[in-house]
Amino acid sequence: MAPNPELALRYLGDTLYGAILGQAGAVRPPNLVRALPQGMRISVGLIRQVLADDERFVEVAGRFDIADRETIRVRPFGGAVATLLEEFGRPMPEDLMVTGLARLRGGSPKYFCELLDEYIETRDQVLLLAGHVVDADWVLAMEGDDEQAVLFYNDLDHDEDLRELWEECQKKDLRKRDPALTAANILETFNRPIGPRQLAFLTWTYHPQIFDPVEFVTDVLGRDDVTAACGQWMSGRLIDALHNELRRLSDAQAGEGEELYEVDIAEVLAAEPPATPYRLDAEDRDNILAVMREAQVPIGIEELVVDLLEIPPDKRKFVAAAHAVRDALEAEASLLRVSPGRYMSREAIPDWVDEVPTPLCPAPGEEDEDILLELEALPADLLEAVLDPVYEDVCADVAIEVDDEMMARDTTQYPLLHHHYAMGTMAIRSIDRELFGGDAPLTMLLMRHGEAGVFPAWLNRELWLLFGLSRWYQRDLPPSGAVFTVARGDAPDTYTLAWDGKVEEELAPGEERMAQLERKRERVSHRPISVFDLMVELLSERPDGLSFNALWAEMNVVRATTRWQIASLLAYYPCFTESDGAWTVDTDRVREPGDEVLAEFIVGREE
Repeated sequence: MAPNPELALRYLGDTLYGAILGQAGAVRPPNLVRALPQGMRISVGLIRQVLADDERFVEVAGRFDIADRETIRVRPFGGAVATLLEEFGRPMPEDLMVTGLARLRGGSPKYFCELLDEYIETRDQVLLLAGHVVDADWVLAMEGDDEQAVLFYNDLDHDEDLRELWEECQKKDLRKRDPALTAANILETFNRPIGPRQLAFLTWTYHPQIFDPVEFVTDVLGRDDVTAACGQWMSGRLIDALHNELRRLSDAQAGEGEELYEVDIAEVLAAEPPATPYRLDAEDRDNILAVMREAQVPIGIEELVVDLLEIPPDKRKFVAAAHAVRDALEAEASLLRVSPGRYMSREAIPDWVDEVPTPLCPAPGEEDEDILLELEALPADLLEAVLDPVYEDVCADVAIEVDDEMMARDTTQYPLLHHHYAMGTMAIRSIDRELFGGDAPLTMLLMRHGEAGVFPAWLNRELWLLFGLSRWYQRDLPPSGAVFTVARGDAPDTYTLAWDGKVEEELAPGEERMAQLERKRERVSHRPISVFDLMVELLSERPDGLSFNALWAEMNVVRATTRWQIASLLAYYPCFTESDGAWTVDTDRVREPGDEVLAEFIVGREE
């Protein structure tokens, strides 16, 4: 089957809906080029045409957003979920559903994740299968004892198209070893879209004894050679054909002035402004400020000049106009510069990015035994552990010196501890600060993972802390010890996240031990104990001892504790000893006083 243009454009519209829903606000068509899946490379002109013609989208000052924003915001939760699934046209990845609900209704992704889980558990309209939120209409109802009864109860008894497909299937041996393979074979054979219940029915006729309708959808969603699109199932071959058709339609849009421009706005603004300034009239100024106040994402000056003033970068007035827009934005107190040439509304900045979350803050050592030694007094191996730049954390109160060779410029690897996993944060270490360089105190970054997953994160350079990684952490990573990669993206303030399964074993207590530590965290939150006593408790449960890093990881599951604090206690108290890299505790010596020689190096000790 050669795909017709209408099907190809509907397929593109579905794809754009997901791309926009995953963004933090209305999006310019040129910016959607990078948000499309790999293999779908089309012109900005075709994207703009589809967005303008599709009723699911609304244009806002040259940008496009979801048209049903208000409907989704005010409808009951179940209605909002149903609307998103209907507009999306296929099962929706759970993280995209949660992101969309949080953006459109207001609130944290964690809240909507919990609300969605509760809704799915108590309702039968939707299911969670293979990481996707699935409308129950995609699942075949197994009512009746024969084929005619199944057709009747699924409202398929008058589906003439299905009757023709069924007759053809009866002439062919399309059965494979399991239902999902058979479904893929049916789609490949007919090379056309087939509805979800229609495909399930055809597959069931080949596997009546083993067919499970829910397991079937789960298995088909997990296949690489089958895609859910436009409310139907499609083969990989048909998807490739749709991509080819879209490229053909895209070529027809060439030469219409919609190509993505490239301009280094920071370089433009760093240069001296032209002798003849550009005069912004009152209407232009009002339009620019209105767009900035409504937008939920940073907007570049070059976008405002091109989209609102309609001056492309190759025109003589572009530089003067860019300087004039910059001056207008700088004078507006309600806006914040988040990077050179990019601004956003202060109202769009979440309040939870202004301070270090409490669970990341080490509790002050108020107990007498929780001494802190001057760094110079620590034994060499413990001092080296405290100053190791790989494990630098927030609130450590230690200056880490990093030589030029250790600086990460284009990519970095980060070992994740549980307290950052729980808070969705990443400490930007001294070795990472060139990679995340910039002069704005607060910047919104776009983080990409996988082929199409994009979400916003917030970088606070005063705290050197990155916020907003919770959904990726909790969906893809173990709760402690994962070593993931962050790499600079192609566009400004964009980064890619990747995890290849690498785990630093010292930082990964294991599932059973993690459960024990989480119970201790709950207990300690109600009945605080000293850092010293907690260290004794943890080490006494590990007769073979723990390495310094393993002890640090376990401590931070229960309560935030700095490496400096742990090293000070290990060095000072004789109950702690080290052998072959493992620290153990002698519980008979727990109440012995600390090292008298080191006592004079206790921080804050009165002379």
